[in-house]
Amino acid sequence: MGIYRDGQIFLYGFVGDSWWDEGFTTMEVIEALAEHGRDEDVTVRMDSGGGYAMEGLSTYNALKAHGGKVTLQVDAMSGSAASLIAMAADEVVMKQGALMMIHDPSGIAWGTAEEHEKSAKLLNMQATEFAKIYASFSGKDADEVRGLMKVETWMTGEDAVEQGFASSHEAGVQSLMSCQPFDFTMYSKAPKELVTMTRSNKWDKEPETTPPTQEDGKHMPKTDEEIAQMVADAEARGKAEGAKEGAASYMKLQKQVMALPQAQTQPALAESFMADGMSFEAIKAKFDLMVSDEKPDDDGQDVDPQKYAEMRQNGAGLSGGGAPQKSSMNTRDVYRKRRERAVA
Repeated sequence: MGIYRDGQIFLYGFVGDSWWDEGFTTMEVIEALAEHGRDEDVTVRMDSGGGYAMEGLSTYNALKAHGGKVTLQVDAMSGSAASLIAMAADEVVMKQGALMMIHDPSGIAWGTAEEHEKSAKLLNMQATEFAKIYASFSGKDADEVRGLMKVETWMTGEDAVEQGFASSHEAGVQSLMSCQPFDFTMYSKAPKELVTMTRSNKWDKEPETTPPTQEDGKHMPKTDEEIAQMVADAEARGKAEGAKEGAASYMKLQKQVMALPQAQTQPALAESFMADGMSFEAIKAKFDLMVSDEKPDDDGQDVDPQKYAEMRQNGAGLSGGGAPQKSSMNTRDVYRKRRERAVA
């Protein structure tokens, strides 16, 4: 289910693309805002313990650029990177029992003392910039906000309004037992209720990978047809996940290529080059060669853009396709890389 539902945007779960945790990304927010209407007022619902610091910053900027009024309701939790996102709203409403937390961004560094010093410098730069964002919304001095961030400040709805980080709050006490899964044990001053909830639900545990048991075996595919279907399903999921990224890359390439003078005079040929998967540099070199030789191809004949497109469509002049190359990166590598990203 997407984050845009019934005219509202739901920022629930982990901030960023996480291997294990469900959540939302900046691109999803941008797409939701576009679907809603760039100049229309919008309500954003939030329940997030945080996530990747820079993903939070990019999501903040996406909401900040929205043309209509942004009203953000904190349904249960707005912590770390999520609270930074909340500062992009024109109005922040703390629902009954909701909490907010601000703190310094953190990260993991390996290597020499010099490399650790570089990491510390980067984190301090990020924290300084984040403090300015919190200060802009709250009206506080940036140095005062940085002080609150350094000690990891947790706020009730009433506290958040008093400190200037929220516009209003709903009175009353409500349990946070229904908040989104998040490992709150990573925060030094997390309320005991959240820590207990994390441990009882095992949100602080990474999923274990164990060999299949005999009991599991009865659910495993036994026929070639079942195995083929599993492969097809996996390929379909992979194509769906890569569709958005692929579309964005193609749009960028198209913008670069169509700016070339040769592409403007022969757009069909340019489109054919792009459809063949050629890079911008390769396409530019191809056009430059055609101009310098005053002949587009090796046999001295002029290229008909329409014929070239038809030849490409029919596979003429192409080498055998062959099976796509398998990725050399496994899930362990992906997870390890993502864990290396700064968490805030």
